[in-house]
Parts: sequence; C-alpha cells; structure tokens
Amino acid sequence: MGHVFGRVRAMVDDKGRRVKKAGPSTPVEILGLSDVPEAGDILVSVEDEKLAREVADKRQIRKREEELKSNNKISLDDLFKHIQEGQIKELPIIIKADVQGSIEALAQALEKLSTDEVKVNLIHNGVGAINETDIMLASASNAIVIGFNVRPDANARKVAEAEKVSMNLYRVIYEPLMTLRKP
Repeated sequence: MGHVFGRVRAMVDDKGRRVKKAGPSTPVEILGLSDVPEAGDILVSVEDEKLAREVADKRQIRKREEELKSNNKISLDDLFKHIQEGQIKELPIIIKADVQGSIEALAQALEKLSTDEVKVNLIHNGVGAINETDIMLASASNAIVIGFNVRPDANARKVAEAEKVSMNLYRVIYEPLMTLRKP
C-alpha cells in the first residue's frame, strides 16, 4: 500500500542500459516517481497521473491515521486499564521538582511501585521548571511528566498539548503515589 506515484520516464537495468520491460526479479531503476517506494510495494498502472496522485494521497492519509492510532500517548488516567490488558510492561517517567531532595524522595517511592508486570523507569529528572526539552523527551519516549512544586513554562505547555504528553503537577508528595496505586 505505497504512497508513491508518478509517470515512468525511463527504466534502467543494473548495467545502465535502458529497458522497455522488467519482469519478475529483474532489478531496474525507475525514473519519474515522486519518491522512493518502500521494499515490497506493488507497482500498479492506472489511466492517468491525476488518478495515481489521488490514490497515493488517500493511502498516505490512511497510513498517517494508522500511525497516530498506534502512537497514543499514555496518561495516568488510563494507565491501569493498559496494565490490566497487558499492553504496558514499562512506564517511563520524567520527574521535575523544586529541590533535589524532592526528586530523590519521588524517585525512591516510584521505584518501589515496580512490579513483575510493570517496571517504573525513571528516564530523566531535574530541578527547575518543566521546559520544552523535557516535553520533547517525554514525547519521544512516550513518558509521563511529573512535576512537584514546579510549573511548566509557556512553550512547554504548548508543546505538551501539541504532542499530547501527559503532564501531572503536584504540591503534596503523596498525591502522585496515590494516583499510581491500583484502586
């Protein structure tokens, strides 16, 4: 289900000669396509380039929708549902706090919550406000951001919304632990 289209301008074999036909297992370089097709893509011939473009665009949209569905960010609200369904084996967390002592206390408490089914993985921690870099790291690693006595800066809020990163802010240390425990 490729998304590449174009008019075949020329086909060149492995020796650099132009060919008119390419049978099965005959390697050729095709000139005139919009991009490089992925391995295994099937070449389909259609009447005109407009139809080819429409089919390729629809396939591109479908592929993007499937990627978005499979790349859902996890939040604390639906964490236990995913754990019970066996979809989560590891919970990556980023902790930001006002002082180093708070980070250490939170990290120790969260690591004690690890079980055989789910391991809490502290991928980053730091002192200070939640910034854009923290959110981008959380997005790339599908992590949850936990802030203790800190606030996100304006850019971090915007990026968190755009990237759909779960950001949880607390002032009392036991609140995040109560949220992570099974009801």
